Amino acid sequence: MALIKINKKEYEVIKQPQPHILVPTKKQLHGWWPGKRECTAERLLINPYNGCGIGCFFCYSLSFPGHFQLFKEKGIIVVAKDFDKTVAEQLDSIDVASCGYLSPVTDPFQPLNSLYRLSEKIIQVFVERNIPIEFITKAKIPAEAIEIMKNHPHCFGQVSILTPQENLRKILVPGGATTSELFENIQLLSENGMFSVCRIDPVFPYITDEPRQMEEIIKRAKEAGCTHIVASCLDIPLKISDYILSNIDKKFGTGCRWSYQKLYRENIDGYLHADIDYRKKIFDRLRNICERKNLTFALCMEYEVIDGEVRGLNREFMSSTNCEGIDIPIYIRKNNKFYPATDCKGNCLSCTSARCGIPDLAMGKEKANVSWKLKDYRRWSQNLKK
Repeated sequence: MALIKINKKEYEVIKQPQPHILVPTKKQLHGWWPGKRECTAERLLINPYNGCGIGCFFCYSLSFPGHFQLFKEKGIIVVAKDFDKTVAEQLDSIDVASCGYLSPVTDPFQPLNSLYRLSEKIIQVFVERNIPIEFITKAKIPAEAIEIMKNHPHCFGQVSILTPQENLRKILVPGGATTSELFENIQLLSENGMFSVCRIDPVFPYITDEPRQMEEIIKRAKEAGCTHIVASCLDIPLKISDYILSNIDKKFGTGCRWSYQKLYRENIDGYLHADIDYRKKIFDRLRNICERKNLTFALCMEYEVIDGEVRGLNREFMSSTNCEGIDIPIYIRKNNKFYPATDCKGNCLSCTSARCGIPDLAMGKEKANVSWKLKDYRRWSQNLKK
């Protein structure tokens, strides 16, 4: 039996279906991280797995500290043991909730999830309290997840499709669903009456940026029932830039790596970004395709620097009210269930009136805080009782 020591405690390394350890956790639900925020709507972020079997070499979580380094260095995924029970206890401690977000860092339906089903269990925890939840995945969506979510009007799914070419998908997302299965994901969501998002996130310069390829993704996504597209251009964390560029070299050639080194020169808060003119050209093309096809469009975490100030590009390119294309209000507990606090659009980042009754969530006000923790949700809950 293989053992590994973390913080003076030993854990058994379970080898199948992928190397992983089960670790008790006290981590809490929380909102978006502090700093430059582009995400328009408030969310409760949920990460049941640290590390991911999908195997994307470009994943920014490989630059994160803690358990993520265990995965990067040894390939061991850390599973938050019984995290669904922890999430349930935390939701039962609050009377104010936002849509759950499963998950902002690693894929909720990665291969290991088939063993523990933490994602489906967490979805159940949210939905049985009538709190909406969303997911983002490059994997095949489990039928159980759809069955639990389909009757809630604000539950939805996002599917990342980076290329229409299966041979290229195998290089970029080796442990993910096939290209056909990804489009079938969108169709499955649509057939069950659920809102779906197609994410071309990220676009790889000189690899997946050919206009016909991007238009094919959008065309097929629309045919499957999608009405909203989210996009970004690959950014490269400085901490792992050599790792990512060496993978570009290995998989696509030294010439491609040199092209990346010329294109990626702008450092914004520890991430290398492609030249702004290149990025705007890509985003303009994608938005125009979406407009022609009557789809809404938004960017994810895309910025430019003007006179030393970092500014989000969604103000220039987003055509929807919320960046995820769906309007979901804040939910308030009434007896044992949660219900929409108001009929607002949930675009907290630009809100100035707080119709939901939570003044802190009017983040459109000058110098407003934009990052919230579980303790804030508990504080709002207490304030509502006064």
